Amino acid sequence: MNQWRSSVFLGAVLIGVVLILAACGGNATEEAGSPLELPEDTESLVTLAKFDLALRTGQDIENIVTKSIEETLFDDSSLGVPQPGVEYEAMITPGYIITLSAGGEIYEYHASGAKVVQVPKE
Repeated sequence: MNQWRSSVFLGAVLIGVVLILAACGGNATEEAGSPLELPEDTESLVTLAKFDLALRTGQDIENIVTKSIEETLFDDSSLGVPQPGVEYEAMITPGYIITLSAGGEIYEYHASGAKVVQVPKE
C-alpha cells in the first residue's frame, strides 16, 4: 500500500512539473549546443523522463541531454518493461523510445500517453 501511495505521489509531482515547464515555455530537449526538434506531443514525455532520471541519479535536469526519440509500437501496455506479477493488456501500443544521457551514462525510457518507464540496464 505504501508503494502505491509513493507511486501516486511521484506521478502527481511529475505531472505538476510538466505543467509548470509547459507554462514557462522552457525547452527541455536541448542537446549540447543545438536543440533537438521534437513533435509537440513528445515534449512532455521527454520532460517526465528527464525529471525521473534527475530523481534517480541526483543530476540536475539541465544536465540531462536528449540523445534521441524514436516512434515505435509496443506489444502490450507494459511498454516493453513488464513488472513481475502484473498483468498487462495485450494490445499494440504506439509510443516512443527516449534515449537520455547524464553523467556520461546512457539511459533508455519507453513512453506512451502520459506513461514513462525507465528500461533497466542489463
